Amino acid sequence: MAKKTKSRPKAARTSTSVSALRAERGIDALTPAFVRWFEGTEGVPAGAAMVVLEPVKAFVTAYFEASPASEVTSFEPAPFAQALDELLDGVDEEDEELLEFTVESIHGYLEFLSETEAWTGSAEDFDAIEDFFYEDDDEGGWKGGIPDIVVPDLTVAEELAGLSGTAMGQRLDALLRWVGTGKDVTSRGWLRMKDIEAAGAALGLAVTGAKLSAHKAPEGQETLFGDAAAGANAVRTVKSMNDEPSMALFWTALQETLLIEIGATRVRLTPLAERYLDATGEEKLSVLRGFTTIFIELAVNGEETWNPWMLQAAAIETAVLVAATTDTPPAMDRIRSLMAPAGDGDVEDGPHLWDEISGRIVLQRLEYLAELGLVAMGTHLRVPPAVVGCVAAALEEALSIDDGFDDGPEIELARPEIRIIPPSESRKQSKRDPQAPILQLKVMLKGSKPPVWRRLLVRSELTLAEFHHILQASFEWQDCHMHNFQVGGWGGTEYGPTDEEGLGDPPIDEAGVTVGELLANEGDSVTYTYDFGDNWEHSVAVEKVLPADAGARAVRCTGGRGAAPFEDSGGVWGWAAMVAAANDPSHEEHEDFRDWLGLERGETLDLKGFDRDALDEELAGLF
Repeated sequence: MAKKTKSRPKAARTSTSVSALRAERGIDALTPAFVRWFEGTEGVPAGAAMVVLEPVKAFVTAYFEASPASEVTSFEPAPFAQALDELLDGVDEEDEELLEFTVESIHGYLEFLSETEAWTGSAEDFDAIEDFFYEDDDEGGWKGGIPDIVVPDLTVAEELAGLSGTAMGQRLDALLRWVGTGKDVTSRGWLRMKDIEAAGAALGLAVTGAKLSAHKAPEGQETLFGDAAAGANAVRTVKSMNDEPSMALFWTALQETLLIEIGATRVRLTPLAERYLDATGEEKLSVLRGFTTIFIELAVNGEETWNPWMLQAAAIETAVLVAATTDTPPAMDRIRSLMAPAGDGDVEDGPHLWDEISGRIVLQRLEYLAELGLVAMGTHLRVPPAVVGCVAAALEEALSIDDGFDDGPEIELARPEIRIIPPSESRKQSKRDPQAPILQLKVMLKGSKPPVWRRLLVRSELTLAEFHHILQASFEWQDCHMHNFQVGGWGGTEYGPTDEEGLGDPPIDEAGVTVGELLANEGDSVTYTYDFGDNWEHSVAVEKVLPADAGARAVRCTGGRGAAPFEDSGGVWGWAAMVAAANDPSHEEHEDFRDWLGLERGETLDLKGFDRDALDEELAGLF
């Protein structure tokens, strides 16, 4: 018997003044009619009707964030349930009266739309939404929540044929067979430029790697929404495998499902992947089901960015995919309306640019899923039966699908924690020299206010490549971006990874140079730069040269100050602006930044917070 799986959105919700403004204007226009209806129905003063409309406005604001190109007189089941869930999540669960008042106010508003013939949506949508308020539970009341995803009761053969027959299943096989016995990778775990074209071919992509001699991006480089003028068959040139989103998506999904293993210089298939290529039946289905689930999850919510368009797009796509699994799938005309321009500029006439961009992102993602066979696009958007279980699992973060027997076991796939290149395992460490002096270094994050710095005792025979990992741990960076060491200021000698295949002349190999070679005497210094976009610059200066100690650890932290900024927060100036907005309730982006920073109500950022002991313990595990 098929199992019903409740799916809740994972994407963070951003609060926008545009959505609130549209909601307030739309409800205000209906207020006189609502007051007349309310007085006649309930027999209470007009003031009570105005109180009832307050939670309605909050709900409509949340709904517009989930479905931007909407009206206050028409709602669709999936985004309706999502918006109501998010609104109720902000109410104290112990305040039963407020919860009940909120639900009854929104239900009353729906009754008003129906009885006054102001409802402009379909009768099917209205009936589906009404069912939310009368769904049976232990207390005979409303339970709420996103509509149930009912997983079809398929046989192993049916589900396997459905998944392996998709373009995604076929490309997965092709990519794994191409990797075969192994391929070269950069220090960041990406394929090298020489292999980009062949890997792209396995995934149905016309893409090639840039040459090292290139000094600027190729003309016609793809923009956020693609370059229409380039043509569908144009070969795209990229400077990194990560520049091709669909290729990076497949690569990340392979890692997270443990189908590839990335070392310091090579990527290889895992035993699981080797078995999968020759497996049949349940064994093959289990792996394919797991990969499809993780792939969809990453495609919907895998963007690690504070960009509000991406966050809003993830929320919209979640609602659309849930609806696409039901008996009343969303119409493609309705989904495409998300791209509609904002009319004459009045926010009431159409979605704001913010919403338009989110809508275009959603359409691009859905079109890519359709290309892979994970959704079907016709007059309506539908999820194929074999993929429904993976969609349900992807939106719940774990695979838990009944095998078709009431008393049978459930199949579960937990997402592993993956780290591409653990330095203590994948990197060849430098030989220890018992006579090498120990350097007392002060590492300062340039431009940080209040100052952020660390004092480290480092064995001078460590390589710069090893020191790079020490600095990443010291400032809680995630090693997601490029870096280098530089001596002599701008135009000086540069040291860094030689296999990242950046443009221009390669730097001197950081793995072949020791810290002591650059920092031999008190007062010597070097600049370490991480993330050439945010440009986090660290000054590394020698405070003391201490005697050798053969028994000393490779690195220790003896002091420091200040909490490190968050990754991808825009450099020291962007971080300062973000902190100021998060701590200033009057700032227009206050709630957006608090959401991105993960701050709970009443919580503030402790910019002076630094745990020396915790860092020292982490450093002890590096070497």
